[in-house]
Amino acid sequence: MRRLEIRIPPDHPVFRYPPRLRGQVAREWLDLGMRLAAIEVRLARLEERGAAPAPDAGSREGKRIDPAKFRETLAGVFDF
Repeated sequence: MRRLEIRIPPDHPVFRYPPRLRGQVAREWLDLGMRLAAIEVRLARLEERGAAPAPDAGSREGKRIDPAKFRETLAGVFDF
């Protein structure tokens, strides 16, 4: 395995976990972020082809995901 050093603020949600679990949680969050990014790319392609409604179309008009709130919600999923 390779090592990655990152700097995050001291109030980051990953610090809610015990030191022995932080690395595992951070890896899971990174993996989830990569998967979500891939889903966004695929969805954008579908929207371009007209195979999926645009995010602001239909009954979801004007509704967008707030990234900060989403991170908080996702962090809450992993709370012990």
